[in-house]
Amino acid sequence: MKNRTIILTLLATCLMLWSCDTKTKTVDSCGDGFVDPGEQCDGNVGENTCASLGHYNQIGTLVCTPLCKFDTEDCGGRCGDNTVNADNEEQCDTTNLNGQTCQSLGHTGGELTCASDCTFVVSACAGRCGNGVIDVDEVCDGGELSEETCLTQGYHGGELVCAADCGSLNLDNCTAVGRCGDGLIQGAFGEVCDGTSLDGATCVGEGYYGGILACSQECQLDLAECEAVGRCGDGVIQEAFPEWCDGENLDGQTCVSLGYSQGSGALACTAGCAFDETACVPRSENADLSTLTVSSGTLVPVFFANRTSYSVIVTSEVTSLTVVATVASPYATVSITPTQPMVLSEGDNLATVTVTAESGATKEYRVAVTRLAPNEYGSLNIGTLKHVPAGTFQRDSTATNLSTVSTFRMSRHEITRAQWTAVTGWADPSDAMFSGGAGDPVQMMSWYDAIAFCNKLSLLEGLTPVYAVSGVDFSTLAYAEIPTTDNATWNAATANWAADGYRLPTEMELIWAMMGADSANPGVTNTTGYLKAFAGSTGSNLIGDYAVFGFGSTAEGRTLTRGTSPVGSKLPNELGLYDLSGNVSEWAWDWMDNFPSGAVTDYRGPASGTGSGRVNRGGKWNNDAAQCAVAYHNGTHPQYRNIIFGFRVVRN
Repeated sequence: MKNRTIILTLLATCLMLWSCDTKTKTVDSCGDGFVDPGEQCDGNVGENTCASLGHYNQIGTLVCTPLCKFDTEDCGGRCGDNTVNADNEEQCDTTNLNGQTCQSLGHTGGELTCASDCTFVVSACAGRCGNGVIDVDEVCDGGELSEETCLTQGYHGGELVCAADCGSLNLDNCTAVGRCGDGLIQGAFGEVCDGTSLDGATCVGEGYYGGILACSQECQLDLAECEAVGRCGDGVIQEAFPEWCDGENLDGQTCVSLGYSQGSGALACTAGCAFDETACVPRSENADLSTLTVSSGTLVPVFFANRTSYSVIVTSEVTSLTVVATVASPYATVSITPTQPMVLSEGDNLATVTVTAESGATKEYRVAVTRLAPNEYGSLNIGTLKHVPAGTFQRDSTATNLSTVSTFRMSRHEITRAQWTAVTGWADPSDAMFSGGAGDPVQMMSWYDAIAFCNKLSLLEGLTPVYAVSGVDFSTLAYAEIPTTDNATWNAATANWAADGYRLPTEMELIWAMMGADSANPGVTNTTGYLKAFAGSTGSNLIGDYAVFGFGSTAEGRTLTRGTSPVGSKLPNELGLYDLSGNVSEWAWDWMDNFPSGAVTDYRGPASGTGSGRVNRGGKWNNDAAQCAVAYHNGTHPQYRNIIFGFRVVRN
């Protein structure tokens, strides 16, 4: 019951409320005090004012008319009332254009409209040239160029202006300056060509070997076709033009490959594409040795790069020897023959050291190695002294005239010019006009000179000198102190025959050596040796093979040289002794005299001299063959110096 009562009460209340609002919803008339649809006001203006309605007289009085419309007469005009209020800076109002058109405003055409703010809308009008504004149909307008300049138009400069009709740019000032593409070369602006105008330039003129030159769009030379042909400097070698190199491209060549030394610097290329050989060094001509040594014995003389001939003497116990050589130039090569170490035969053994310079030049060094026989002696200063055995020989046609000599050693060669200066320290007195060089026998020798040399050599080698001359100290003797005239003191020189030093051979020793001693029949008296035509003669061999003789004669085998020849240039005799006949006549110890009759032993000549002087034997380069005979002997004043006199030495 209670719930029903509540519902009924609510329903009754709702009915009452609905009945109260019936007029508002159904009555729609002006003057009812309500602003109905279609009414601006009703009885009063409400909260509206002239200002709120957008009128220009904002302090005017707004009135509501009996027709429920606003009376805005006191409010003045407003934008949107279709009346142009010029005093309020309206250009137009809605559709009221105040008689204006696009054309009247200076445009060329189009439709003029009015904006909501009562200003003209000219966007639909055709442009207005001269207003300083670039309109739709304008390219420019007055000074307004849309940031265009002569430069942006591709010209090098000038002042860009707008055409009078604003429809185009006036390029006259630009073209006066010029641009790339106008066919004119404006060098001041970096143009080197323009179109077909190349200013006389060609591919060849640009350093290329050929091709057709063109001009690029940037008015620069288009070298593409030139480069296809090539030029010096492009890094490519054009051999046909010709180029040897190009820049860093050397075609694999170096100074060495061009024939220069391995010690050269870097090969370069010139600006003309030719090799720059400035840093290239000619191949070394140096074929010198820096060292030359032997494994046994002593090299004589002391090594010197410009000296090419050396000798070494070793004893019979040494059966092999090694020659070692180093080159002075790092680019030279050296070869030694025979292969080292070399096996030594008794006697002479030659090693040849050939140095080949980088240039191909060669130089030979010769090392004469003498392996002594058991009884031979080797001197570092004069070489080998051959062993001459003791024996007896018939000295002339009388069978009872026999000479016996004790064993001795004799220098294999005559003393040379080089040995003379090396031993004595004196100048070489030889007459060079009659001598081939330092290896020839020393000449211009007096007998006094010869014994002085013997003592000097003995002292040099630490031996006991054989000779004594009153008042003479041979250790300090100077060459100028040797007499050049007959001198009684020097003529009275004495010999210590037991001394171990060097001396001149006696005449008997010299004869014995010349005939070859008893080599034909060892131990047997030589009864025919004195008949030999020359030292080494067998009766059938030729004198010219053994002796330097006969200059100026017609003899077969004569020397054709006006002077001496190098020692050992002919064949040795049976004892291995050279030049015992010919070359220079050799001094002996003895005074010249007739031989005594009968048998003698170690005969050393008379005790004092006669007018015939000291003995010299063996003949010489300018004598005929007769003076080369073993039996021939001669005597000469001991002070006499001549181009034909030399000597050799012996030791006990």
